Amino acid sequence: MLKPVTDVAGIGSSIAVRLHKKGVDCLGDFLLQLPKNYVDDRTPVQLSQLEEGVVSRTQGHVLRRSSKGFGKRKVVQLLLADETGSELVLRFFHSPYLDRDARVAEGQWISVRGLVENWHGQKQMLHPTWLPLSQFQASYRPEYAVVAGLSSTRIQQFIRRIFELLPQEAESPLDVLGDLSLYDAFHRLHLPQLDHPRMYPIAKKRLILEELWIHLALMKQQHRQAMCGTSVLTAAQYTKQLLLHFPWQLTSAQQQVWKDIQKDLGRGQRMHRLLQGDVGAGKTCVAALSIACVCDHGLQAALMVPTEVLAQQHVKCLTTWFEPLGLIVGLLTSSLKKAERRKILQQLQLGELHILVGTHALISEDVQFHQLGLAIVDEQHRFGVKQRWALTEKGRGVHLLAMTATPIPRSLALSLYGDMDLSVMHGMPSGRKPIITTLLNHRQLPKLAQGMERIVKDKGLIYWIVPRIDDENDGISVKQRQQELQQRFPKWVILTLHGRMKNEEKTKVLAQFSRGDAQILVSTTVVEVGVHIEDGRLMVIDDAHQYGLAQLHQLRGRVGRSDVQSYCVLIAGKDTSSAGLDRLKQLCHRHDGLELAEVDLEKRGMGDALGVRQSGDMSFRLLDPVRDAQLIQQQAASLPNFTLTTEMMSFWKEMLSISG
Repeated sequence: MLKPVTDVAGIGSSIAVRLHKKGVDCLGDFLLQLPKNYVDDRTPVQLSQLEEGVVSRTQGHVLRRSSKGFGKRKVVQLLLADETGSELVLRFFHSPYLDRDARVAEGQWISVRGLVENWHGQKQMLHPTWLPLSQFQASYRPEYAVVAGLSSTRIQQFIRRIFELLPQEAESPLDVLGDLSLYDAFHRLHLPQLDHPRMYPIAKKRLILEELWIHLALMKQQHRQAMCGTSVLTAAQYTKQLLLHFPWQLTSAQQQVWKDIQKDLGRGQRMHRLLQGDVGAGKTCVAALSIACVCDHGLQAALMVPTEVLAQQHVKCLTTWFEPLGLIVGLLTSSLKKAERRKILQQLQLGELHILVGTHALISEDVQFHQLGLAIVDEQHRFGVKQRWALTEKGRGVHLLAMTATPIPRSLALSLYGDMDLSVMHGMPSGRKPIITTLLNHRQLPKLAQGMERIVKDKGLIYWIVPRIDDENDGISVKQRQQELQQRFPKWVILTLHGRMKNEEKTKVLAQFSRGDAQILVSTTVVEVGVHIEDGRLMVIDDAHQYGLAQLHQLRGRVGRSDVQSYCVLIAGKDTSSAGLDRLKQLCHRHDGLELAEVDLEKRGMGDALGVRQSGDMSFRLLDPVRDAQLIQQQAASLPNFTLTTEMMSFWKEMLSISG
């Protein structure tokens, strides 16, 4: 049984609720909140050597303690001195307890760390961290990103208490395959020792290997379990009618993939195929033919997607295609009202509903099909291994078709998804024009504004992607960019979209934008998948260097969905390195997602073993398929055979929060 975070002293129900919203529910979740960086806290700086504007560790004795004000507003000031006679002022606001704390009484030696400032010609620190000098230990100190409102200091306190709850003798079933135990790896990362520079890459790799081993083992297990017989399915009436109903001819790539799927469905054995196709390559069209084929034999089909917005887009598209054939498409999401949900489930169980589209809600226990024949998982990299297969367990011998537009080199895909056969769909539907991609800097924004005016004059719509929702960090936020654009284009309607909005709000905003009621949509990457608006003509991406090539390519794919020329503008941040600019230039010259993935793989390889994760990569916690490509392929070829036991999975859920 997983130990909840409330087992940790100091975490009550209110903090637990906040942590739950951030996906932190058990001790393993907390351990995976790895430090964002480490501070070299080994050598204190003498007071005389402190430099203004530098965060430093120093020490001295309290020469004088004084205070001003009353109650909670009391300001406590300490004057620190050392053997050299140099002095440093420490000021603490809203900390009245320090006025009577014996540890900072006059004459006491303390160790402090903070930002050195100049205050009326004297060096000072505001609210530095401090402790009695006798308690200071030279070390590397971890710093954590704020999680659920918890500061780095509080997270560190909770992490220490978690290690007190975990038995040191706890061993991973795979510890025998590594040089460092899983427990020791976590300990080294959260409680670094003096040998931290040498041990950090070893400990980080140990965690990555653990996740990779589990993933590969699950792949093998699922592949064995999936090998079962089923009825032979061949294309008939609905499939032929759908092909005639399409207002276009299938591309050669679509025809080849459709042949692969027909062969799978007709061999009397369960299909488990991964369809990898570029953004806008026409995967949904092939999926629809697969659905028609199972409906030809009186079976039902289910399509699971990661977001409600994407689910609604699919329902709209599939209804257009299947309604003329007399096939009914339904929608099931967690936001449905009870009465609507009850009606959908009843129709599904009676077989009155032929196709069901939905989010994770599809794998809920109360969802029962009359006779499910095909499970399709779109944007499958957003789901875990077990989630991908859970839908197939809603029937007997259910075929599985997983789809992704995330470009992964073929060799890497075969290693990562050993449980499935692979089809790669190259090319784009006829009539589509390559998206003209340009790299600009912030000084060239006036030039961009002129182009935007031409797009809007021609009834085109503009996406503007920003990296963050709030102004908490340096950089551009949704609101900030929306306000700046509104000042520049006062007559235009400019909407905003981000992940904290409720699904109803997102749907409403996208509907307004799709109808042309607004000219610009300022958004975070929530539009990365599942947004199909034909009038989208221009995609602008702020601070483009912060994203991986795969995600930039996905975002670019939101435009260019008609035969009208579309554009993508990448705005490089002020701190973009020359290597970052070179990487962005690759996107300007290349339009094939798989080709870009190969470039990213070649440029990044395993050299950036401790680098930043590429945004949007699968649902791994630590593993980066691009960065760790060489490691994945090596382990996939050499991983020893072993059976995943209940005990193994229980251990991993506790230590790594892996639920499949």
